[in-house]
Amino acid sequence: MTKTQKWSAAAFIITAIFLVPLLMVTTQFIRSTDGQSRYGIHAENLAPLSFQWQDTRFNSHIFPANKAQFTYLFAGFLSCSEICPIRIQQLHQLENAIAEDSELDQADIVFMFITIDPDNDTPAIRQQMIDDKSSRFISAALTEPDLLTLSQHLSENIQAHSPINNHVGNLYLIAPNGRIARIYTSKHLSTDKMLAELRQYITSN
Repeated sequence: MTKTQKWSAAAFIITAIFLVPLLMVTTQFIRSTDGQSRYGIHAENLAPLSFQWQDTRFNSHIFPANKAQFTYLFAGFLSCSEICPIRIQQLHQLENAIAEDSELDQADIVFMFITIDPDNDTPAIRQQMIDDKSSRFISAALTEPDLLTLSQHLSENIQAHSPINNHVGNLYLIAPNGRIARIYTSKHLSTDKMLAELRQYITSN
């Protein structure tokens, strides 16, 4: 490979690294063809999620549950000092807003935290920091192969054994059939817009 070719390849890689996140954020604010504002990233073309997980009592479960349940899901670790505390706070804000909405409060909606650091996010810690906060909150641990498969499915770049536990930290709205209805990438999210999309999905299902 010539020096020119090497520089061209490097330029292409750098452009891709910066362009993809920009396109994802831009997509989050694009209007759909039916004229309705789409806040989150449309992702229903992705294959449905399906995995086995373990709760804080070491009971095994299958996701998605066999019922009309909507799930807000994100993967992270509880000692994270960056995106994870923001996401947990956003889940609390969503949960509070849902509780105050007479229509949405009747829907089966859960908030699932998947640990990417099960060695340190012990069942006791997960129970205290996630599950005890609300009856809608659940925390999950996956086997390492299942976590890797989920990471590849979601393009989360999860590296559980990395010193910094790398992960993207997106928030996902999952439909009852396991399909990813929306992906939320921004750190600063609008609860009102997210609830509007949730209401739209519940009404159409």
